[in-house]
Amino acid sequence: MSVQDHKITLVDIDALNDTSEDWKAYPSIPLQDAVSTIIACLAVLGNGMVITVMLLRRRVFSSFTNRLILHQSIIDGTEGVLLFIHHVVIKTQTLSVSIEGNINDQLLCRFLVTDFVLWWVNVTSTYNFVVISLERFMATCHPVKHRNTWSAAKLKFAVASAWGVGLVYNLHFAFVFEARQGYCELMEMSSGIKALYHTIVLAIEYLVPITILIYTYSRILIMLKRKTANQQVNGPRNAMTKAKKNILVTTVLIGIMFVVCWTPTEVSFISRQLFRDDWGARFYYPFTSLLACNTFVNPIIYCLKYEHFRSELRKLILKRCPRNRVNDGEVVSIAGAA
Repeated sequence: MSVQDHKITLVDIDALNDTSEDWKAYPSIPLQDAVSTIIACLAVLGNGMVITVMLLRRRVFSSFTNRLILHQSIIDGTEGVLLFIHHVVIKTQTLSVSIEGNINDQLLCRFLVTDFVLWWVNVTSTYNFVVISLERFMATCHPVKHRNTWSAAKLKFAVASAWGVGLVYNLHFAFVFEARQGYCELMEMSSGIKALYHTIVLAIEYLVPITILIYTYSRILIMLKRKTANQQVNGPRNAMTKAKKNILVTTVLIGIMFVVCWTPTEVSFISRQLFRDDWGARFYYPFTSLLACNTFVNPIIYCLKYEHFRSELRKLILKRCPRNRVNDGEVVSIAGAA
């Protein structure tokens, strides 16, 4: 979702304050605070668990993919913290600017009301997952090239690229929004420029990532089907293939959840910009809350489908279980007794 849709919605809410019937169509602020708090807590706790497991078991999670998954959890956990700060503590949706439109108003409008940092991390999360899908594509479809070229330096470059795309994209907030007549509004543009601007926003936030995900995972599934049909594998190779398929299933599920969480907001945005249909404004809070859910669904998927992660998590839990003492003073661990 783009922030310009967010800002238009804020203006609409202000305009509807005088009409109780229309105002009831929007979720109450306390309800939204509660939802944002729950989402933020789940994001921090879930991704914190993933980060803890992968750092404590860093030797068994040392692959390129697992390091990118660790980075994904760091990003999503950070996004949960920022969501709480912006929407519950500061309440950026309710901030207002003065009629004068001075320098403080301009800075407030361009960097705080637009949730600049939050959307930076949001887009970074999207493109880090794009990097994960590209890495899985290379590992499956071009394994030799993947082994020879994907190094630690490439990992750092991939991580930096995700943050760079998020930052460069979000810089447009500083140039196309301004404080005017007490509102943060999109600057005056010709219809052609505005259409181009909205197209670029939609492409970077949604269409480009979705296209890459569909292409990479389609190619991966085709390749795996060919390998399954044409190769006779022995026991160890079969186990390795099973592990690769498991992590592939995990990343595919993450991709599906990305589509589920982002699509309603983007459809609402398209409806508003292309058809001038205002129905999406009434579902703004539910849609953006669904989008924010993308920050905590990944740890749930890891626990349910990623067998390697689930195994290491179980080992850590058993290792840190309380110890039971027997009558002779000998200590027996719960894990050992089992």
